Amino acid sequence: MTLLGKNYVEGHHLIPLSIQDEFNYSLDVPQNIVSLCPNCHRKIHKAPKSQKKAMIEKLYRSREKGLIKRGIVTTQEQIESFYFN
Repeated sequence: MTLLGKNYVEGHHLIPLSIQDEFNYSLDVPQNIVSLCPNCHRKIHKAPKSQKKAMIEKLYRSREKGLIKRGIVTTQEQIESFYFN
């Protein structure tokens, strides 16, 4: 999306801050924040399960090593459970 000819993105926490209590380390770190266009940001919150799963898989693969370096150890399946429960 562009706004007056400039790109526009929104920050999204891959692992939602609402489940911070399940982790020993802060989830509000750059390794857990992804930049999404507004359409993709809505999609990860509102899309059908199959589309969300595909997005989560791609985002998790791109962030897994960085999350581990910050002490945030999780799996793709665990992250999916935060979106589908």
